[in-house]
Amino acid sequence: MSAPQMMPSGGGSMSAPQMMASGGDPLDGLRGLHLPDAVGAWPPAPGWWALALSIVAVIGLLLFVRRVRRASLAHHALCELDRLGATGGDVQALASSVSTLLRRVAVRRFGRARVASLAGAGWQEFLSETGPQSSRRTPLSADLGRLIAWAPYAPPGSSTLHLAGVEIGREGVLAAARDWIRWNT
Repeated sequence: MSAPQMMPSGGGSMSAPQMMASGGDPLDGLRGLHLPDAVGAWPPAPGWWALALSIVAVIGLLLFVRRVRRASLAHHALCELDRLGATGGDVQALASSVSTLLRRVAVRRFGRARVASLAGAGWQEFLSETGPQSSRRTPLSADLGRLIAWAPYAPPGSSTLHLAGVEIGREGVLAAARDWIRWNT
């Protein structure tokens, strides 16, 4: 009779010397070579998320700062325009004050080099070119631009100004100036 064989306690697998004795190859039990899965493009690595988030944050901050600056200029200019409109007086004084206010806004918005040297017809053309182009706003017509440009030289004390057959009152000057400020700020 043959001697009883001892079974390993590991559940039936044989040890390497036992496998060699039984004639089996110990490498037969190994799995073949396998490659890792391909790296996908999605989801991106955390560094790319951080970069994208920082770019969006910088763009948002720049837009916010730009909006605050422009809104601040518009707010202050419109408050001053309302103050000018509330004061009594003739249209010549109002148009002269409005022209000064529009010039200050234009210098701030378009730069001193472009605006500071404008006078007369050049100032009038600038106001017309940079005025509202939308039909729902009061356009700064060539006549009103001319009136604002030449208002300091008009005779004082009148309730309306006449220029080339066009009569313009206080409300026309204020409405056109208000829309010009809103359009350019």
